[in-house]
Amino acid sequence: MGGMHQSGCQASFPGSFGLEPKLHQIDYEDVALSREGARLVHAGAKAVMRRYMPGADCEKLTRAQAVAMFVDQLFWEEHSGGLIMCADLPDTSLCLPIPRKHWSVRTGGAVQ
Repeated sequence: MGGMHQSGCQASFPGSFGLEPKLHQIDYEDVALSREGARLVHAGAKAVMRRYMPGADCEKLTRAQAVAMFVDQLFWEEHSGGLIMCADLPDTSLCLPIPRKHWSVRTGGAVQ
C-alpha cells in the first residue's frame, strides 16, 4: 500500500476564490469512496464512455469498473479537501472532482 503523499505536485492554474490549488498525489489504495462518491464516479465514467467509446454498452458498467477507470492519477486538493480522480485516455486525461465529504483516507490494515 502506498503512502498518502507521494509527491507534492503544485498546479499552475488559478483556483476558486483566487487561491492556487495545491495538489498532492495520493495512491488509489489509500482512498475510500462513500456510496455517493462511487455513484459520482459511476456517472462520470458512463459519460466518458458515451463520448469516447460510443460502441461500448455503458449500462453494463459496474461501479467497480467505473472506479477502476479513474485510478490512473489521484490528487488531494489541500484547500478544499476534495479528491481529483483522473483517467488517462490515448489523447487526453479526464479528471473527476470528488467533494471531500464523499471520500476519505483508508485506515487500518490491508483489505483481503
